[in-house]
Amino acid sequence: MSTHSYQIILMGGKDARLAALKTAVTARATDLGINPNGIIYLDESAFAGGYDRKRPAFGIYFGNQNKTVPAPLDQLKQDSIVIAPIVTSKTRVGFEIPSELRHINVVEIGMNGDNIPRLASLVFETFRLLRRERGIFISYRRKGSQPLANRLYEELDKRGFDVFIDIRSVPPAVDFQAELWHRMSDVDTILLIDTPGFREGRWTKAELAQANLLGIQTLHLLWPGQVEDRNFAFSRYVKLLSTDFSGPSPGRGATIKQAAVDSICDLAEELRAEAMALRHAHLVDNFCDAARDLGFDPTVQPERWISVDLKNGSSLAVVPAVGRPTSDRINTIFESISEHKAADAPIWAIYDSRGIHENWVRHLRWLDGHLPIRTVSVADVPDALKGLLT
Repeated sequence: MSTHSYQIILMGGKDARLAALKTAVTARATDLGINPNGIIYLDESAFAGGYDRKRPAFGIYFGNQNKTVPAPLDQLKQDSIVIAPIVTSKTRVGFEIPSELRHINVVEIGMNGDNIPRLASLVFETFRLLRRERGIFISYRRKGSQPLANRLYEELDKRGFDVFIDIRSVPPAVDFQAELWHRMSDVDTILLIDTPGFREGRWTKAELAQANLLGIQTLHLLWPGQVEDRNFAFSRYVKLLSTDFSGPSPGRGATIKQAAVDSICDLAEELRAEAMALRHAHLVDNFCDAARDLGFDPTVQPERWISVDLKNGSSLAVVPAVGRPTSDRINTIFESISEHKAADAPIWAIYDSRGIHENWVRHLRWLDGHLPIRTVSVADVPDALKGLLT
């Protein structure tokens, strides 16, 4: 019997990028609270004897000059397994990828390992351990850091992030603060540009207090000369140096160098797993505490959902939903949990409603009457569980 839970199928011309990927996957799994030993790497030669079609899998094809067609390809296609073709440059697709895989969007990773964090994220998104939505919020002071904020916005947007940045992301005639909290409730990371005078800004303290409340990770960029502030509990500090900029001096016509931008964006990607783990743990801990207080015995399953035996002999399946529940996310939860739970088990998706618009919460209540899954705010869990005692 297989002892692993997740499979990464390695194909093509494996090289030094594989070692970097394994390091990134191990770190990401650790952040998520997943045993890295539960992830197995299968080479093409070991595929026939080691592949378990009942377990989640992700295929990686390392582009190479021989453009060899991978032996497991037909089986992976039959099982609808995601395959990520890797190229050193998008201009090299025709030289490194066989025609059988050219219809799939490639991931560009140079031999220096750039963009490895994105590939690691794709692995965990495919395994449904990271959500596919990649929200990030840029907090900054317009005076002095607008050019840097714009540059990071463009780069993060190019990398597939859903970027929230002040007036660009808020429609006219909308309550700015309410929209701000609503958007923040659904981001994975805050990218904070700490320039002189930033901490005295109108929204700064409120934004950071809200981030701390929600457990959102902050990638805190310290402008040259700025010092760390330990009041910002969930910050990971990055000290920008004068050498990270070109031009006379930062803030006076200088522009940040591409290498620094790439490093910042890679760190933002890496923080996603840590942010997800903390917010996931908050939901699990609060639910389990409330359940035990009422005499239930919740069990956290290896796939990170919670089962609760009910007095009528059935069971409840509870799935933590980090961020703002949407109909497509709810459907993903239903599909992912259906194969694990008992056929008659009701399903709850629990979420943190802090900061979410009340009209969105009302929409979720409406959806509850039309979908085979119920959304429950973690604040409402005790009352919802009391309804199961009878």
